[in-house]
Amino acid sequence: MTTRVEIVNDFLAINVKPGKTIQDIVEASGSALPFGCRDGECGTCVVQIETGMEFLNEMNDKEKAVMKMLGETSPKARLACQMKIAEPNGLVRIKY
Repeated sequence: MTTRVEIVNDFLAINVKPGKTIQDIVEASGSALPFGCRDGECGTCVVQIETGMEFLNEMNDKEKAVMKMLGETSPKARLACQMKIAEPNGLVRIKY
């Protein structure tokens, strides 16, 4: 059972098992989505979740702190390096 992850900017679609991080998916697919620290501290990898937030893990404290520091208030904004697929049988559409 997988969830389909679409990276809109790169015209990529990948079927992913729960537990995989978006960072792993992006790096394996050849997407151009930028990463900086890869640890949820710099904010380089802020993305917008167009659909499928319910198939992702909840925001952790580190991610919340970085979003606050960046002044990012959109409920669709997430750090790609901190997101994991949490649920199968869905569609997550990401735009950066």
